[in-house]
Amino acid sequence: MKNQYLLLSASTTIAIGIITAIASNSTLASDLAFSCQSNEGTPTTIAKNSSGTEQPIFHWKLDEASISNTPEELCNSVTQKLNTYATEGNDLSALTFKPASVMSEDEEMTSLPAICVAGEGEPCKLPLFTLEPAENSLNNESVASNALNSILDPALQANPVKSPGRDRGVQSTSYQVNIWDLLGL
Repeated sequence: MKNQYLLLSASTTIAIGIITAIASNSTLASDLAFSCQSNEGTPTTIAKNSSGTEQPIFHWKLDEASISNTPEELCNSVTQKLNTYATEGNDLSALTFKPASVMSEDEEMTSLPAICVAGEGEPCKLPLFTLEPAENSLNNESVASNALNSILDPALQANPVKSPGRDRGVQSTSYQVNIWDLLGL
């Protein structure tokens, strides 16, 4: 009888903890919105909390030869993906923006350089956008890494995470960002 009481008590405590964590993330997610704004003529994806604190995330000034979308289209598309990612309850305290190589969805199954969102230590969880393939598919991560470095706000590049690539020891750089800390949530 005593063991059943302890088991019930422990189960209740765990359930309350999980519900509190979910409610806390939901509250935080409702205090956050990503938007696409013009910043000195450059489309910029911005994170903003309910009290008005803003943090630029991406400045869409990519080389036109490497993308098939306009900077405005990329800004709007990525902003929408980040809003969906946040409202689905994903952890934004250990968000990682990383270069990757993903397979295209067309019949050719071509490997494409991409910029992804991943949790800490995860592979690409959400491809934000893809770039034109490199001449040599072994260079896809390098192309994606250069693109990420050129668009990610400099303030977010303070904590790079260097990791060896899969091919020929190419090193890629990803950036771990705590959106909640940035916005004071």
